[in-house]
Formats: sequence, structure tokens, C-alpha cells
Amino acid sequence: MPDVVITGWTSGLETARCIPLLQSAAGLSATDAKRVIERLMHGETQRVAVRSGPDAALIVSALGKLGATAHVDPAS
Repeated sequence: MPDVVITGWTSGLETARCIPLLQSAAGLSATDAKRVIERLMHGETQRVAVRSGPDAALIVSALGKLGATAHVDPAS
């Protein structure tokens, strides 16, 4: 199972849209998704396990459009 590694964010990060994205695409609860984004905003790299490589690639792309910097770690 690959991980999506979220390493940073840009000014204008759309946090309100990142939370439901992580909920639906990675299967996180609202609380866990919010915690991931809050920790990211405080400078902590975050790892999120996803079901498949294609899902991971979609999440990385969507997060990028919302202002987050992320990549897929297939070795996890």
C-alpha cells in the first residue's frame, strides 16, 4: 500500500477543501484529516496511507491544485 507524503504548502492553501479530499480519497475521519492539515500547517511532514498507486497519484494531483506539496512513496 503506497503512502502519500505531504511535505509542505504554499500561501493560499485551501485547507477547507483538503480535509474532505483526505476523507474521501484516503478514508480518513474528519478529525484525522483535520489533524493532518493542522500538523502540515505547523511544518510537520505528513504520511497518509492509501489503497492503491492510482489513488495516491490522484490525491497528490488534487492536493497540488489546492496548494499542498506532496508525492507518492511507493516503498511504504
